[in-house]
Amino acid sequence: MKDSFGYRIRRIRQQRDWSQQELALRSGISTPHISSLERDIRQPSLEYAKRLANALGVPLTALCDNTKELKMPKILESTEDWPVEIQNLILNEEAAPYLEAAQQMSILPKEESEFISLIIDLLVQKFTYKSKHNE
Repeated sequence: MKDSFGYRIRRIRQQRDWSQQELALRSGISTPHISSLERDIRQPSLEYAKRLANALGVPLTALCDNTKELKMPKILESTEDWPVEIQNLILNEEAAPYLEAAQQMSILPKEESEFISLIIDLLVQKFTYKSKHNE
């Protein structure tokens, strides 16, 4: 059915040029399960819907609310296109919690994302100030 949950998953996945296996690896959901979701044979649990939205890099509402037009955020094609600092961060195993938080933040509404960014900036300023004055 056009604009069903399954249709939207398939459409976004295909626009990303991903196979069902690629989406399965990114979401932690089996390939057969993704196939049955895309064909509208099954409906996802809330947990699976969140995992799919996160893996696809879209807000959950993009998959669930067929009254809204689906707008695709751009994803860089290769990690080589990313700044060197980001590439190094990704290679650092200790960065995993921060990368997960950043991914979660990337799908927040703009106002919430800006608010959290402001808080992070203030915390960085506070930490930098304390570091400079405690030396």
